[in-house]
Amino acid sequence: MGLYDEFLLRKKNGETLHLEQLTPDLLWKLFIEEEIPNNRIANLFDVKPSKIAYLRKKHGITIRHSILEEFMDEIPAELNETAKNELLQEDNVTKIAKAITHFAFRNGPIEAIHADRSKNITDADMKILNKFMVNRLAYIILLIKENRWYEVKFIVNQLDKMFGNNWDEAVPDDGGMEALLKEDIKKAWDRL
Repeated sequence: MGLYDEFLLRKKNGETLHLEQLTPDLLWKLFIEEEIPNNRIANLFDVKPSKIAYLRKKHGITIRHSILEEFMDEIPAELNETAKNELLQEDNVTKIAKAITHFAFRNGPIEAIHADRSKNITDADMKILNKFMVNRLAYIILLIKENRWYEVKFIVNQLDKMFGNNWDEAVPDDGGMEALLKEDIKKAWDRL
């Protein structure tokens, strides 16, 4: 039994359904997953279909957004391949290295440490650290771009043996980038 049928049964059994019970998640399930039109949802709650349309719009519950959500859940392989090919160009190595440095290092705890003048990390020190990070990352990116995986593996294994094997396990952290990506795609989608 689907959600619509559950609501319908409750109504047939004499329960008065209140629109406040219709959360955005339930509305999504009814409209997108069960494909129940506005007028039938409205009849459940004894409101006009325009009220359901308003709630759907308010919460971004549209067929268009459901298609977008589905797209975001499974970005097509060819789109990923195209992005990879566009990025892994020789002239992008510096741009990628700088972006990763900002993402993984500069916009992290080091920024707060740098901002605290009592920590004695000067602007010149930060410039040295940033340059070091960018240059090292550029080298790794170049190895990846040139499919020099044996060298990447060598670096990873050597450094893990020497320094990293007693560190905590990595916990992947997108830094909020996935949400930004989805928002950016939604904005582009809405302009169509």
